[in-house]
Amino acid sequence: MSQNGFNPPRILIADDQEDVLAALRLLLKAEGFRAEAVTSPAAIIESLETQFFDLVLMDLNYARDTTSGQEGLDLIARIKDLDETLPVVVMTAWGSIELAVEAMRRGVRDFVLKPWDNPRLLSIIRTHVESGRAVRKKQSLEQSLAQLTADITQAADLPSMLAIAAERLHQQIASESVAIIIRSPRDLTFSFAAGAGIDGELLASLKRQFDGADDHNGFIQNQAPALALSIKINDAPAGFIRLGDKTGGEQYTADELLFLSEIIDQIGAGVNNLQWREQERDILEAREIQQRLLPEVIPQIRGCRIATAWQPARSVSGDYFDVIKLDEGRAALAIADVSGKGLPAAMLMSNAQAALRAFATERISPCEMCERVNRVVCGNTASNKFITFFYAILDTEARKLVYSNAGHNEPVLLRASGEVVRLGEGGTVLGFLADYAYKQAEIDLKPGDRLALFTDGVAEATDESEEEFGEDRLIETISKNRTSSAEILKEEILRAVIDFGGRSLHDDATMIIVSIDD
Repeated sequence: MSQNGFNPPRILIADDQEDVLAALRLLLKAEGFRAEAVTSPAAIIESLETQFFDLVLMDLNYARDTTSGQEGLDLIARIKDLDETLPVVVMTAWGSIELAVEAMRRGVRDFVLKPWDNPRLLSIIRTHVESGRAVRKKQSLEQSLAQLTADITQAADLPSMLAIAAERLHQQIASESVAIIIRSPRDLTFSFAAGAGIDGELLASLKRQFDGADDHNGFIQNQAPALALSIKINDAPAGFIRLGDKTGGEQYTADELLFLSEIIDQIGAGVNNLQWREQERDILEAREIQQRLLPEVIPQIRGCRIATAWQPARSVSGDYFDVIKLDEGRAALAIADVSGKGLPAAMLMSNAQAALRAFATERISPCEMCERVNRVVCGNTASNKFITFFYAILDTEARKLVYSNAGHNEPVLLRASGEVVRLGEGGTVLGFLADYAYKQAEIDLKPGDRLALFTDGVAEATDESEEEFGEDRLIETISKNRTSSAEILKEEILRAVIDFGGRSLHDDATMIIVSIDD
């Protein structure tokens, strides 16, 4: 059984001669050691399985074998199987160079001949007790670091992660007190604190002082005489670990300081991991919100077929589309793209989605819709963000399309005759000018027409040489499939874009395809 060493050192003495055991026990007791004596190999093993010792001082020869030392050599192997870090010093009156070499080869730390020299024997014991404790301490620190790393990685949140680290440090380093204070990644004016063996009022006071400090590095350095080590996240000061004196009064060892520095690194990595997991949860939530705002079933109206595609390049998309049925012969079509990618773009688009759904009625014209959504976006977007937006009312009974284009990719209307019409009338992108007045246009629809609304992820898809798919290829693909249904035309466009880009999309790709009945 092994554990960290405690004063005074405990020595297991093994010899089959009672007078030798008595002499050694008196010698060791006088020097401050605690000694336990046994007389057989079986007793040695039993003692080691149930108790902790800093060193074994053992004879090589016992009743079964009094001269060769083989019984003792075999016993060394069994001891090392129980605890490979336990120092073993052997004694024998029948020594030889060959026996000493073999004993050392099997893991013995030193070899002493009987009768022994007391000062030399004590020096050997002290040396190997100290070195054995250092080896065991280092091994214990390594094991504790591995376990603490796993616990930090699995921690559900920052307070529980710090509480685990504080308690483990308190136990492992044998410090009178441990305090860990770290700033919140989301609000740098607020910090989290955890402690072990420290008064709650003192911990709260340290937290308040750290939160209010203008110079956090200076605050940490002024924690003397306590040991205070800075915690950095992405090379920026984020908090500190404060340790009281060691319970035994000794200094912190080099191995313990190295252990602390590695724990600090793990805490920093743990904070980053928690941030990443929180961002993943945010992204998942944003994606769920997006998907709820998108139409689950694409509504259809008389006189045409409508098909859509929405393929985010990331977990969340900056693209948006909507098809809103106004009556049996009319539908509102909307498509949009936010500048930027990821969660910020998705959140801004969610605002625009909610505004569109709130305003969409048969009485709202396309230009008025652009103006209303623009005011919402201007009130919710940073100065470097904007949305391209296209909104149209499709009226198959009147065979016309009324639209307004707010800086979006110009949709393609391909006539059955092969004529290409681009729909660009409207104005600037959403999010720049809150009072901007948008224009709208009306265009007639004819039997066999094909209408394609798309985001830039379609036209700007690139191949390995960074060449773009481009709108010319898009129009060519539509033209080749201009007699196909809306659903088939959508699939052919997606296939052409993905094949061109090497089976992957580097940007969000969204489309609305409309086929006007013949």
